[in-house]
Amino acid sequence: MSTAKTAPGRRFRIAVPVVIAASVLGLLVEAAVPRFLPENAVTIFAGEAAKLGVFIIWLYLAWRIFHTLQGIYGADSGRYLARTPIWRILADLTAAYALAAFCFAVLYVYMVRRDAGAFSTELALGKAFYFSIVTMTTTGYGDIVPRSEWARFVVCVQILFGVLYNVLFFSIFAGLAGRKRSD
Repeated sequence: MSTAKTAPGRRFRIAVPVVIAASVLGLLVEAAVPRFLPENAVTIFAGEAAKLGVFIIWLYLAWRIFHTLQGIYGADSGRYLARTPIWRILADLTAAYALAAFCFAVLYVYMVRRDAGAFSTELALGKAFYFSIVTMTTTGYGDIVPRSEWARFVVCVQILFGVLYNVLFFSIFAGLAGRKRSD
């Protein structure tokens, strides 16, 4: 009976890295289309599948963040903290932050492909990831500027996400430190 309960969890643990890897590969293919690869049915399919994968990653991130919060602050937090090492919780939160930055970068690339004037410069995946990190950390160098209303809205959402995530991360870290100290 316990094998039946753990089988879906194992499949999920295998599926998540596969979806992430397929999404990254698809985005790399899509990024290479105009310069290195011809646009054909395969490359178009890879790009569209990558966008779907990024949406799935968004859902996974929301689930992981909720699961972590529920584990730390929920009714069963003592058991969660006893069986989950702190490094694992912090690694999950850090990975979620990096994946969120990556997902916003993909969104920015997609926006530029639909509207070339959405930003002050053309954004390939590397430049978009740089802009995403600068935006999420609220550093804001000003070298890349959102110009369209839609781009400004998404940038504002990312800034709010970054600020709230930083508050969340440090509150989780403080909560973990306080719980471990009281044990």
